[in-house]
Amino acid sequence: MKTKPSYAQLLAQRQQLLRQLTDWPPILRGTIRRHLNKCGNPHCRCHDAQHPQRHGPYDYLSHRHGDKTQTIFLNQAKRSHAAAWVDNYHRLIETIYQLSEINFQILRYHYEKLAPQADSAHGSRAD
Repeated sequence: MKTKPSYAQLLAQRQQLLRQLTDWPPILRGTIRRHLNKCGNPHCRCHDAQHPQRHGPYDYLSHRHGDKTQTIFLNQAKRSHAAAWVDNYHRLIETIYQLSEINFQILRYHYEKLAPQADSAHGSRAD
């Protein structure tokens, strides 16, 4: 059986993660995909019925907003930013999961140390 984590240790871990969030780099939720394309010229090699030779590969970013998927072409400069920002988004989600796990353990093992919800809308804080 696991040992019960100390309240002070959990609060310290939570504060460390929260400090990281105050200076987070740009984020972007999306997917970078590489496609081969067909052009609009019907006589081009990309339209050959037997052996089409598509153009590319080209990089695109797909991003879902509401009920629409938005896609943009990524040139080399845009791609480097998009890749870094998508990576930052995934790291942010992982950090949020870690914070949630810490809060779960605080609620499970140290509920009696938390301020009543009416006194604090955000639960116990280590300020």
